Amino acid sequence: MADEQNPQLPLGDGGNGDIGPGAANILPINVEEEMRRSYLDYSMSVIIGRALPDVRDGFKPVHRRILYTMHEMGLQYNKKYTKCAKVVGQAMGQYHPHGDSAIYDALVRLAQPFSMRYPLVDGQGNFGSVDGDPPAAMRYTECRMMRVAGELLADIDQETVDFVPNYDESTYEPSVLPTRIPNLIINGANGIAVGMATNIPPHNLTEVVNAAIEMVNNPHAGLAEVLKHVQGPDFPTGGFIYGRSGIAQAYKTGRGRFLMRAKCAIENLTQGRQAIIVSEIPYQVNKNTLIKRIAELVNDKTIDDISDVRDESDRDGMRIVIELKRGAEPQIVLNQLYKHTQMQESFSMIFLAVVNGQPRELSLPDAIRHFIDHRIDVVRRRTAFLLRKAREREHILIGYQIALDHLDQVIRIIRGSNSRADARENLFQFFSGKTITVGDQALKGVTLDPAKYAIDPATLIAPTLTLSYRQIDAILELQLYRLTQLSIDELLKELADVRDRIAEYESILASEKKLRSVIVKELEAIRKDYGDERRTEIIDEAAELKLEDLIADEQVAVTVSHQGYLKRTPISTYRQQRRGGQGRTGMKTRDEDFVSQLIVESTHAYLLCFTNTGRVYWLKVYEIPDVGAAGKGKSIQSLLSLQPGETVRTILGVRNLEEEGKYIFFATRNGTVKKTPLKDFSNVMSRGIIAIGLDEEDELVGARITDGKQIVFLATHEGMAIRFDEEDVRSMGRPARGVRGIELGKNDYVVGIAVTPKERKNENGVSCPCLILSVTENGYGKRTDVDEYRLQSRGGKGVINVKTTARNGKVSSIQLVDETSELMIISQYGKIIRIDTKTIREAGRSTQGVKLLTLEEDDKVAAAVVIPPEEAKQEQENGTLLQ
Repeated sequence: MADEQNPQLPLGDGGNGDIGPGAANILPINVEEEMRRSYLDYSMSVIIGRALPDVRDGFKPVHRRILYTMHEMGLQYNKKYTKCAKVVGQAMGQYHPHGDSAIYDALVRLAQPFSMRYPLVDGQGNFGSVDGDPPAAMRYTECRMMRVAGELLADIDQETVDFVPNYDESTYEPSVLPTRIPNLIINGANGIAVGMATNIPPHNLTEVVNAAIEMVNNPHAGLAEVLKHVQGPDFPTGGFIYGRSGIAQAYKTGRGRFLMRAKCAIENLTQGRQAIIVSEIPYQVNKNTLIKRIAELVNDKTIDDISDVRDESDRDGMRIVIELKRGAEPQIVLNQLYKHTQMQESFSMIFLAVVNGQPRELSLPDAIRHFIDHRIDVVRRRTAFLLRKAREREHILIGYQIALDHLDQVIRIIRGSNSRADARENLFQFFSGKTITVGDQALKGVTLDPAKYAIDPATLIAPTLTLSYRQIDAILELQLYRLTQLSIDELLKELADVRDRIAEYESILASEKKLRSVIVKELEAIRKDYGDERRTEIIDEAAELKLEDLIADEQVAVTVSHQGYLKRTPISTYRQQRRGGQGRTGMKTRDEDFVSQLIVESTHAYLLCFTNTGRVYWLKVYEIPDVGAAGKGKSIQSLLSLQPGETVRTILGVRNLEEEGKYIFFATRNGTVKKTPLKDFSNVMSRGIIAIGLDEEDELVGARITDGKQIVFLATHEGMAIRFDEEDVRSMGRPARGVRGIELGKNDYVVGIAVTPKERKNENGVSCPCLILSVTENGYGKRTDVDEYRLQSRGGKGVINVKTTARNGKVSSIQLVDETSELMIISQYGKIIRIDTKTIREAGRSTQGVKLLTLEEDDKVAAAVVIPPEEAKQEQENGTLLQ
């Protein structure tokens, strides 16, 4: 960048040509390139050096360094415990220059039996719990390695792996552990790096080792052979894996999803009362949080059939007791718990590990194959190391053998030498065939025959056998008791044994098959010592038992109060009375509350609940509580996720939401109408969806199910009505606002909608009358044939429906009836009457009607609903209808 005063001068020039100190070392860089390079370096550092495990030993650097530190400190499984603080300090000071809390957290996880399928650290003290309790501070806890951890470090001192300088190059650490067990697979791993993550589930050691043995013997084995041995993940907390579908695909691609479930049993407490006993929970689920969640569901009335939840876990195992109410169905409660709690949890597998310094997603066979390749490398390097050591020992033992064959000369030379160095040189010269002088005596050197000592002449430096200085040093250090005949025999026997081992090592290095057989034997020993039974059981998916399966398919009356209380009651509860009767109490309400809606439907039907704001919610009739005829019911807010200010206006019963050729026809308060295909509402969503778009100050009045070719009837509060062909209204999508249905007068609004077929004929082809029953606020009503209302085009003003006066009041509602219909009328104060509609006089359009229900002075009609004729007929046959 140039100076602002003189663009030709470099930065730091004061204008006189002088450049500030150090300015000559400033280099211009591109910030974008520097950020890209630095972030890439950081990303790779996190990926390789912190977050992802190595495919060979399954460890991140911190875990590898912790175990190597414990190995150096001699904390084997059969040694005494040592303070965790000491291990953490040693690991941090020598190998892992990060925070002590990070190291201690990693050490704690290695010791937790609910986190690790095969724990590697034996902890003494508080190392946390499945309830989420934190571990004690590192100064209080002690640790040592588990026996299985020793298999991860076996042969590490035999040049089996590469050692690299530590962070300050003061010592060396292993780049990988020479593990004998496939730790990555049996213990799993999880970690989040930059732009990638890994989440490997734990597996059963016996199954994985069996699969590894299969692949060692058959290098071309694939997923099919592996799946013969590996059933699926095996979690330390047990439980179930629900469903086998997807396991093979997950192991093939390295990505998949497993559904975990708690292990439960049903116990009988007392007569009629049962309890669900949870003995195992899904992996990585907090037991205490699970119990709190169940309690919340009970308090929120989401699950009604639970009376108590308590934790009875102890040192013998987990035991969560969920007591059920009398008569509750345990399987249904279990299904609800699976749905709403972590008793059912998914595990998303991402089999990502570092392979040759690069992160790679692996299939299960690839992961096992990389472990086998690592074992081949370790065994080959170990064999080469042992071969070298055996040859070195053979070299010393041959020197002993030669010395023992010439023992008298050796003793004479040593006694006649002035010093150790003099004796060393005299022995070397003597066994080189040269004549030497010891004191005043001359000794003729010897020439040795290689064949006598079974030495390959090709390995000799000189043509004839001579002793090396290493052999001579060993002879000089030979203790006198080794000169006994017994010791001489032992030396010769050791030499034979060493030569046998050399031959064995050479054969292993020369034969791939033999090397693989060594690996198989070691894997079999691992399986024998550490193999165990599966803890997680894999079960097939089964059709869940739903509440619907236990509910009888019958007609019920569903009532909704003005303040949102909902209940269902068998319609047989209400006895039929004569016209003008006093009725009976159908719902106990508060003084300020009243019944606003009533609908009759099957218990197995869907209820499409349309609200005043134009939204629709779904509800199964059987989900509504049956609390008896006089019960208050349940708040609709606990059954539907209504938005603030929403009230349910229309409830339609539907058995098949996918039925073709069916429509929902809407009518709004301001006279707008619209029809939408029924299948547009088949995607059931608990939060509800928009059913019709509404203008401001408009709201939904009613909705009906049609076949798209019916006649629509709209009635208004002031006693007007219009009748038009449904085909005048084209089909529209859910968010559409619709078209004008009726032109309203001042202060008038739509109160009801009815639909009638164009052809009204019975089974015998005889024309059937279709009547509109209009009910007014003061309990009056009349029946009028729909043909009395002339067919018009939609959008007109309509004709008179009811002559409204102070005596009968404004129109409250309308219903479509025939000669077999029965009517239920409900008042705002909760009075209900059931009437045979044929007892109501048929009248023309411009009449006031007759009294249907005797009301108190300030009571009004809230709703009127027609009972299906087949239900009324069935009750009559059962003798439940009273005249």
